[in-house]
Amino acid sequence: MIEYRLLVAHEVIVFLDSLKAADRKRLIKRFLEITSYPANYADYSEHDAAGRRLDVHVHAGYAIAFWEDFADRHLKVLDVRLADH
Repeated sequence: MIEYRLLVAHEVIVFLDSLKAADRKRLIKRFLEITSYPANYADYSEHDAAGRRLDVHVHAGYAIAFWEDFADRHLKVLDVRLADH
């Protein structure tokens, strides 16, 4: 199994700072869980502005958009937002 290094976009950090501590901890824990096997957490996919395919995982009412950079062994969390209900 490949362990990925977690990288988080600055915009995600700003969003996390706006949340209650419990929600922030829950999301960070899930980010770390995703690094162990990203494919297990891909609920659907979307494309970013550059056309790159991002996987999206819905957890605790939030949509987590991430990119598995296999070549660099990075899991890049690029966006977190409230999930559509």
